[in-house]
Amino acid sequence: MDLVVEMRFGSHLYGTDTPMSDVDIKGVYLPEARDILRQRITPSVTMTRPKGPGERNQPGDVDREYYSLDRYLNLLSAGQTVAIDMLFAPDTAMTAPPSRLWRDIQANATRFVSRRASAFVRYCRQQANKYGIKGSRVAAARRALALLTEAEATYGATVKFGVLAGELAELAAGTEHMALADTVMPGNRVIRQFEVCGRKIPFTASIKTAREIVQRLVTAYGQRAVQAERQEGIDWKALSHAVRVGREAVELFNSGRIVFPLPYADHIMRIRRGELTYETVAEEIERLLDMVERAAATSSLAESPDEAAMHPEPRDRDDHEPGGPPARFRARPGIASMVLARAGAACHPTRRLTG
Repeated sequence: MDLVVEMRFGSHLYGTDTPMSDVDIKGVYLPEARDILRQRITPSVTMTRPKGPGERNQPGDVDREYYSLDRYLNLLSAGQTVAIDMLFAPDTAMTAPPSRLWRDIQANATRFVSRRASAFVRYCRQQANKYGIKGSRVAAARRALALLTEAEATYGATVKFGVLAGELAELAAGTEHMALADTVMPGNRVIRQFEVCGRKIPFTASIKTAREIVQRLVTAYGQRAVQAERQEGIDWKALSHAVRVGREAVELFNSGRIVFPLPYADHIMRIRRGELTYETVAEEIERLLDMVERAAATSSLAESPDEAAMHPEPRDRDDHEPGGPPARFRARPGIASMVLARAGAACHPTRRLTG
Protein backbone atom coordinates (compact mmCIF):
# COMPACT_ATOMS: atom_id res chain seq x y z
CA MET A 1 0.00 0.00 0.00
CA ASP A 2 1.48 3.35 -1.08
CA LEU A 3 1.24 6.18 1.41
CA VAL A 4 -0.35 9.39 0.18
CA VAL A 5 0.33 11.22 3.45
CA GLU A 6 1.32 10.45 7.03
CA MET A 7 1.09 12.94 9.89
CA ARG A 8 1.22 13.39 13.63
CA PHE A 9 -2.33 13.86 14.85
CA GLY A 10 -4.16 14.54 18.10
CA SER A 11 -2.33 16.59 20.73
CA HIS A 12 0.81 16.79 18.55
CA LEU A 13 -1.24 18.47 15.81
CA TYR A 14 -3.22 20.73 18.14
CA GLY A 15 -0.18 21.91 20.10
CA THR A 16 -1.48 20.46 23.37
CA ASP A 17 1.01 17.60 23.78
CA THR A 18 3.01 17.09 26.96
CA PRO A 19 5.90 14.76 27.87
CA MET A 20 3.23 12.29 29.00
CA SER A 21 1.42 12.25 25.65
CA ASP A 22 1.27 9.21 23.42
CA VAL A 23 1.70 9.63 19.66
CA ASP A 24 -1.27 9.41 17.29
CA ILE A 25 -0.38 8.91 13.62
CA LYS A 26 -2.94 9.30 10.83
CA GLY A 27 -2.48 8.70 7.15
CA VAL A 28 -4.08 8.02 3.78
CA TYR A 29 -2.99 5.20 1.51
CA LEU A 30 -3.61 3.91 -2.00
CA PRO A 31 -4.56 0.23 -2.05
CA GLU A 32 -2.76 -2.20 -4.32
CA ALA A 33 -4.22 -2.46 -7.82
CA ARG A 34 -5.13 -6.12 -7.29
CA ASP A 35 -7.12 -5.24 -4.17
CA ILE A 36 -9.01 -2.57 -6.09
CA LEU A 37 -9.83 -4.96 -8.93
CA ARG A 38 -10.93 -7.66 -6.50
CA GLN A 39 -12.90 -5.12 -4.44
CA ARG A 40 -11.01 -6.15 -1.33
CA ILE A 41 -9.97 -2.71 -0.14
CA THR A 42 -9.56 -2.36 3.61
CA PRO A 43 -11.23 0.95 4.57
CA SER A 44 -8.82 1.56 7.44
CA VAL A 45 -5.73 -0.10 8.85
CA THR A 46 -4.77 0.31 12.52
CA MET A 47 -1.48 -0.52 14.20
CA THR A 48 -0.87 -0.43 17.94
CA ARG A 49 1.11 -2.39 20.46
CA PRO A 50 -0.68 -5.30 22.16
CA LYS A 51 -2.22 -4.32 25.48
CA GLY A 52 -3.67 -6.23 28.38
CA PRO A 53 -7.31 -5.91 29.47
CA GLY A 54 -7.98 -2.34 30.57
CA GLU A 55 -4.39 -1.27 29.88
CA ARG A 56 -4.04 2.31 28.67
CA ASN A 57 -1.43 3.89 26.44
CA GLN A 58 1.86 4.86 28.04
CA PRO A 59 3.88 8.01 27.25
CA GLY A 60 5.50 7.60 23.85
CA ASP A 61 3.22 4.77 22.70
CA VAL A 62 2.42 5.09 19.00
CA ASP A 63 -1.03 4.38 17.56
CA ARG A 64 -1.34 4.40 13.78
CA GLU A 65 -4.46 4.56 11.62
CA TYR A 66 -4.47 4.74 7.83
CA TYR A 67 -7.55 5.35 5.67
CA SER A 68 -7.86 4.18 2.09
CA LEU A 69 -8.19 7.12 -0.29
CA ASP A 70 -11.84 6.32 -0.95
CA ARG A 71 -12.60 6.02 2.76
CA TYR A 72 -10.87 9.31 3.49
CA LEU A 73 -12.79 11.15 0.75
CA ASN A 74 -16.04 9.71 2.09
CA LEU A 75 -15.21 10.96 5.60
CA LEU A 76 -14.34 14.36 4.18
CA SER A 77 -17.55 14.48 2.16
CA ALA A 78 -19.54 13.67 5.31
CA GLY A 79 -17.85 16.52 7.19
CA GLN A 80 -16.20 14.28 9.78
CA THR A 81 -13.87 16.20 12.08
CA VAL A 82 -10.96 13.75 11.77
CA ALA A 83 -10.87 14.15 7.97
CA ILE A 84 -11.16 17.95 8.15
CA ASP A 85 -8.37 18.23 10.73
CA MET A 86 -6.15 16.06 8.53
CA LEU A 87 -6.89 18.21 5.49
CA PHE A 88 -5.56 21.36 7.16
CA ALA A 89 -2.58 19.78 8.94
CA PRO A 90 0.56 21.87 8.25
CA ASP A 91 3.84 20.55 6.90
CA THR A 92 5.29 20.64 10.41
CA ALA A 93 2.91 17.80 11.35
CA MET A 94 4.05 15.55 8.49
CA THR A 95 6.36 12.63 9.21
CA ALA A 96 7.75 13.03 5.66
CA PRO A 97 6.97 15.26 2.68
CA PRO A 98 3.49 14.34 1.45
CA SER A 99 2.82 13.19 -2.10
CA ARG A 100 1.71 15.48 -4.91
CA LEU A 101 -1.62 13.72 -4.67
CA TRP A 102 -2.10 15.07 -1.13
CA ARG A 103 -1.09 18.52 -2.35
CA ASP A 104 -3.82 18.29 -4.99
CA ILE A 105 -6.37 17.38 -2.33
CA GLN A 106 -5.28 20.28 -0.10
CA ALA A 107 -5.30 22.71 -3.04
CA ASN A 108 -8.94 21.81 -3.69
CA ALA A 109 -10.04 22.10 -0.06
CA THR A 110 -12.82 24.55 -0.92
CA ARG A 111 -14.42 21.89 -3.14
CA PHE A 112 -14.38 19.34 -0.34
CA VAL A 113 -15.31 21.35 2.76
CA SER A 114 -18.88 22.60 3.06
CA ARG A 115 -21.62 23.48 5.50
CA ARG A 116 -22.19 19.75 5.65
CA ALA A 117 -19.53 19.71 8.35
CA SER A 118 -22.51 18.91 10.54
CA ALA A 119 -20.43 16.57 12.67
CA PHE A 120 -18.98 19.71 14.25
CA VAL A 121 -22.42 21.15 14.99
CA ARG A 122 -23.80 17.82 16.20
CA TYR A 123 -20.82 17.26 18.52
CA CYS A 124 -21.07 20.78 19.96
CA ARG A 125 -24.78 20.34 20.60
CA GLN A 126 -24.18 16.98 22.29
CA GLN A 127 -21.49 18.44 24.52
CA ALA A 128 -23.64 21.41 25.50
CA ASN A 129 -26.41 19.01 26.46
CA LYS A 130 -23.97 16.79 28.34
CA TYR A 131 -21.99 19.39 30.25
CA GLY A 132 -24.08 22.55 30.19
CA ILE A 133 -25.72 23.91 33.32
CA LYS A 134 -27.63 26.65 31.53
CA GLY A 135 -30.75 27.54 33.48
CA SER A 136 -33.04 27.16 30.47
CA ARG A 137 -31.93 23.52 30.02
CA VAL A 138 -32.68 22.70 33.64
CA ALA A 139 -36.06 24.46 33.39
CA ALA A 140 -36.97 22.56 30.21
CA ALA A 141 -36.14 19.21 31.80
CA ARG A 142 -38.15 20.02 34.91
CA ARG A 143 -41.19 21.13 32.89
CA ALA A 144 -41.11 17.88 30.91
CA LEU A 145 -40.77 15.86 34.12
CA ALA A 146 -43.76 17.63 35.69
CA LEU A 147 -45.92 16.84 32.66
CA LEU A 148 -44.87 13.17 32.59
CA THR A 149 -45.28 12.69 36.33
CA GLU A 150 -48.83 14.00 36.14
CA ALA A 151 -49.56 11.90 33.03
CA GLU A 152 -48.32 8.72 34.70
CA ALA A 153 -50.68 9.34 37.60
CA THR A 154 -53.57 10.02 35.21
CA TYR A 155 -53.12 7.39 32.49
CA GLY A 156 -50.98 4.77 34.23
CA ALA A 157 -47.43 3.60 33.67
CA THR A 158 -47.94 1.35 30.64
CA VAL A 159 -49.92 3.66 28.36
CA LYS A 160 -47.98 4.75 25.28
CA PHE A 161 -46.20 8.08 25.51
CA GLY A 162 -47.91 9.22 22.29
CA VAL A 163 -51.20 9.77 24.13
CA LEU A 164 -49.67 13.09 25.19
CA ALA A 165 -49.08 14.26 21.60
CA GLY A 166 -51.18 17.40 21.99
CA GLU A 167 -49.68 18.44 25.33
CA LEU A 168 -46.15 17.72 24.09
CA ALA A 169 -46.64 19.79 20.93
CA GLU A 170 -47.88 22.72 23.00
CA LEU A 171 -45.01 22.37 25.47
CA ALA A 172 -42.36 22.10 22.73
CA ALA A 173 -43.72 25.11 20.88
CA GLY A 174 -43.19 27.40 23.84
CA THR A 175 -40.06 25.97 25.46
CA GLU A 176 -36.39 26.21 24.47
CA HIS A 177 -34.48 22.90 24.16
CA MET A 178 -37.64 20.94 23.24
CA ALA A 179 -38.88 19.74 19.85
CA LEU A 180 -40.97 17.13 18.07
CA ALA A 181 -39.35 15.28 15.18
CA ASP A 182 -40.07 12.36 12.89
CA THR A 183 -37.50 9.59 12.42
CA VAL A 184 -37.67 7.24 9.43
CA MET A 185 -37.07 3.66 10.52
CA PRO A 186 -36.24 0.58 8.40
CA GLY A 187 -39.10 -0.19 6.04
CA ASN A 188 -39.89 3.55 5.75
CA ARG A 189 -41.77 3.41 9.03
CA VAL A 190 -42.01 6.90 10.57
CA ILE A 191 -41.76 7.25 14.34
CA ARG A 192 -42.54 10.57 16.04
CA GLN A 193 -40.18 11.52 18.86
CA PHE A 194 -40.13 14.09 21.61
CA GLU A 195 -36.72 15.66 22.20
CA VAL A 196 -35.76 17.44 25.39
CA CYS A 197 -32.21 18.66 26.04
CA GLY A 198 -30.79 16.24 23.48
CA ARG A 199 -32.71 13.17 24.73
CA LYS A 200 -35.09 11.65 22.18
CA ILE A 201 -38.10 9.66 23.35
CA PRO A 202 -40.26 7.81 20.79
CA PHE A 203 -44.03 8.08 21.09
CA THR A 204 -44.09 4.27 21.15
CA ALA A 205 -42.41 4.21 24.59
CA SER A 206 -44.52 3.91 27.72
CA ILE A 207 -45.19 6.97 29.86
CA LYS A 208 -43.19 5.38 32.65
CA THR A 209 -40.15 4.88 30.41
CA ALA A 210 -40.38 8.48 29.20
CA ARG A 211 -40.68 9.76 32.76
CA GLU A 212 -37.64 7.73 33.88
CA ILE A 213 -35.54 9.11 31.00
CA VAL A 214 -36.38 12.70 31.88
CA GLN A 215 -35.96 11.98 35.60
CA ARG A 216 -32.39 10.83 34.94
CA LEU A 217 -31.83 14.02 32.96
CA VAL A 218 -33.02 16.22 35.84
CA THR A 219 -30.88 14.21 38.29
CA ALA A 220 -27.84 14.66 36.05
CA TYR A 221 -28.33 18.43 36.01
CA GLY A 222 -28.46 18.37 39.79
CA GLN A 223 -25.20 16.40 39.92
CA ARG A 224 -23.55 18.87 37.56
CA ALA A 225 -24.59 21.73 39.82
CA VAL A 226 -22.89 19.95 42.74
CA GLN A 227 -19.79 19.30 40.62
CA ALA A 228 -19.69 22.95 39.60
CA GLU A 229 -19.80 23.97 43.25
CA ARG A 230 -17.28 21.43 44.55
CA GLN A 231 -15.05 21.08 41.45
CA GLU A 232 -15.15 17.31 41.92
CA GLY A 233 -15.68 14.37 39.57
CA ILE A 234 -15.19 16.47 36.44
CA ASP A 235 -13.86 15.04 33.17
CA TRP A 236 -11.59 17.95 32.28
CA LYS A 237 -10.17 16.17 29.22
CA ALA A 238 -13.65 15.80 27.72
CA LEU A 239 -14.45 19.43 28.49
CA SER A 240 -11.25 20.57 26.77
CA HIS A 241 -12.18 18.52 23.68
CA ALA A 242 -15.61 20.14 23.60
CA VAL A 243 -14.13 23.65 23.67
CA ARG A 244 -11.49 22.78 21.06
CA VAL A 245 -14.01 21.34 18.60
CA GLY A 246 -16.35 24.29 19.11
CA ARG A 247 -13.61 26.80 18.35
CA GLU A 248 -12.45 24.80 15.34
CA ALA A 249 -16.01 24.77 14.00
CA VAL A 250 -16.41 28.54 14.30
CA GLU A 251 -13.09 29.09 12.50
CA LEU A 252 -13.97 26.63 9.74
CA PHE A 253 -17.39 28.11 9.00
CA ASN A 254 -16.07 31.69 9.15
CA SER A 255 -12.79 31.32 7.23
CA GLY A 256 -13.08 28.04 5.34
CA ARG A 257 -10.03 26.55 7.03
CA ILE A 258 -8.47 25.69 10.41
CA VAL A 259 -5.02 26.79 11.56
CA PHE A 260 -2.79 24.28 13.36
CA PRO A 261 -1.22 24.26 15.88
CA LEU A 262 -4.15 25.92 17.59
CA PRO A 263 -3.42 29.56 18.53
CA TYR A 264 -5.44 29.00 21.70
CA ALA A 265 -3.71 25.77 22.72
CA ASP A 266 -2.73 27.26 26.09
CA HIS A 267 -6.39 27.90 26.91
CA ILE A 268 -7.27 24.30 26.04
CA MET A 269 -4.47 23.08 28.31
CA ARG A 270 -5.68 25.26 31.19
CA ILE A 271 -9.10 23.61 30.91
CA ARG A 272 -7.53 20.16 30.74
CA ARG A 273 -5.50 20.84 33.89
CA GLY A 274 -8.62 21.98 35.74
CA GLU A 275 -7.38 25.53 36.21
CA LEU A 276 -10.77 27.06 35.32
CA THR A 277 -14.03 26.52 37.15
CA TYR A 278 -16.56 24.04 35.81
CA GLU A 279 -19.13 26.82 35.55
CA THR A 280 -16.78 28.96 33.44
CA VAL A 281 -16.07 26.14 31.00
CA ALA A 282 -19.71 25.02 30.83
CA GLU A 283 -20.75 28.57 29.98
CA GLU A 284 -18.07 28.72 27.27
CA ILE A 285 -19.42 25.52 25.72
CA GLU A 286 -22.92 27.02 25.70
CA ARG A 287 -21.64 30.19 24.02
CA LEU A 288 -19.68 28.19 21.47
CA LEU A 289 -22.80 26.22 20.52
CA ASP A 290 -24.61 29.47 19.74
CA MET A 291 -21.59 30.76 17.80
CA VAL A 292 -21.25 27.53 15.80
CA GLU A 293 -24.91 27.47 14.82
CA ARG A 294 -24.80 31.14 13.73
CA ALA A 295 -21.54 30.64 11.83
CA ALA A 296 -22.91 27.58 10.03
CA ALA A 297 -26.05 29.48 9.02
CA THR A 298 -24.13 32.45 7.58
CA SER A 299 -21.03 30.66 6.25
CA SER A 300 -19.85 31.34 2.70
CA LEU A 301 -18.93 27.67 2.34
CA ALA A 302 -20.86 25.71 -0.27
CA GLU A 303 -24.04 24.04 0.90
CA SER A 304 -22.55 20.63 0.10
CA PRO A 305 -19.21 19.29 -1.17
CA ASP A 306 -18.48 18.87 -4.87
CA GLU A 307 -19.59 15.25 -5.04
CA ALA A 308 -18.99 15.10 -8.79
CA ALA A 309 -15.35 15.96 -8.20
CA MET A 310 -14.89 13.64 -5.25
CA HIS A 311 -16.89 10.69 -6.61
CA PRO A 312 -17.34 11.18 -10.36
CA GLU A 313 -20.06 9.15 -12.07
CA PRO A 314 -19.00 6.55 -14.63
CA ARG A 315 -19.79 7.11 -18.28
CA ASP A 316 -22.32 5.05 -20.13
CA ARG A 317 -21.29 1.39 -20.24
CA ASP A 318 -21.36 1.33 -24.06
CA ASP A 319 -19.12 4.39 -24.38
CA HIS A 320 -15.96 2.42 -25.14
CA GLU A 321 -13.14 4.26 -26.85
CA PRO A 322 -11.00 2.18 -29.23
CA GLY A 323 -7.86 1.04 -27.49
CA GLY A 324 -9.05 2.41 -24.17
CA PRO A 325 -10.38 0.72 -21.03
CA PRO A 326 -14.03 -0.37 -20.81
CA ALA A 327 -16.34 2.52 -19.99
CA ARG A 328 -17.20 1.15 -16.55
CA PHE A 329 -13.57 1.79 -15.50
CA ARG A 330 -13.52 5.41 -16.69
CA ALA A 331 -14.88 8.46 -14.89
CA ARG A 332 -15.94 11.94 -15.82
CA PRO A 333 -13.27 14.63 -15.29
CA GLY A 334 -12.99 15.67 -11.67
CA ILE A 335 -10.70 15.71 -8.67
CA ALA A 336 -11.12 12.00 -8.01
CA SER A 337 -10.44 10.96 -11.61
CA MET A 338 -7.42 13.27 -11.71
CA VAL A 339 -6.23 11.77 -8.44
CA LEU A 340 -6.54 8.21 -9.67
CA ALA A 341 -4.92 9.02 -13.00
CA ARG A 342 -1.87 10.47 -11.24
CA ALA A 343 -1.78 7.99 -8.38
CA GLY A 344 1.06 5.87 -9.68
CA ALA A 345 3.40 8.78 -10.23
CA ALA A 346 2.23 10.98 -7.40
CA CYS A 347 2.92 8.69 -4.46
CA HIS A 348 6.34 7.99 -3.02
CA PRO A 349 7.19 4.64 -4.60
CA THR A 350 9.44 3.70 -1.68
CA ARG A 351 7.13 4.75 1.13
CA ARG A 352 5.24 1.57 1.89
CA LEU A 353 2.87 0.90 4.73
CA THR A 354 4.40 -1.91 6.76
CA GLY A 355 3.42 -3.35 10.08
